[in-house]
Amino acid sequence: MKLRQGNGTKRLVYGALMLACAVLLPQVFHLTGGPALGATFLPMHIPVLISGLLLGPLYGTVIGLTAPALSFLATGMPSAERLPFMMAELFVYGFACGFLSVRTKRIYPALLSSMVLGRLAYAVSLAIAFYLLNMKETAPAAAWGALIKGLPGILLQIAIIPPVVYALRRYNLEGNNAKSKKAAQ
Repeated sequence: MKLRQGNGTKRLVYGALMLACAVLLPQVFHLTGGPALGATFLPMHIPVLISGLLLGPLYGTVIGLTAPALSFLATGMPSAERLPFMMAELFVYGFACGFLSVRTKRIYPALLSSMVLGRLAYAVSLAIAFYLLNMKETAPAAAWGALIKGLPGILLQIAIIPPVVYALRRYNLEGNNAKSKKAAQ
């Protein structure tokens, strides 16, 4: 049994925990290395991607949209200039991870595809904003710069997220099996 199909209360608790992690984890990075460390290691992305993989597209989408906005209101980060672009990116991350993991049942393809789609959403939203503000020449440079600067974070996500999701799925499955065995006795 996967958490996506589980108890509504349990899913809500996991969702709240992931939202809290998405707001608090960047603060840990900012406290240890300043705001630049957050832009390099992309800590807010990790709970959003995990949410999509564990809880499905609805929770992934809601957490992806809510986390940057809530973080901005609580901490002022991300900056107001970056907020709409991060919301677009994390919206796509959460939705795509949830949707693709339901379809493929495999973590790595869902994660990698979602990461590409999210970065594309970031680049497209930048291009649209720069086009509307008549700054067309700088949009590709800004998108490329964000990708290069975030490369360590992308590698961190690839290394950390699948084992965490596997462990949480196993924990959830084992917890449900133990309850079933107790109930049968």
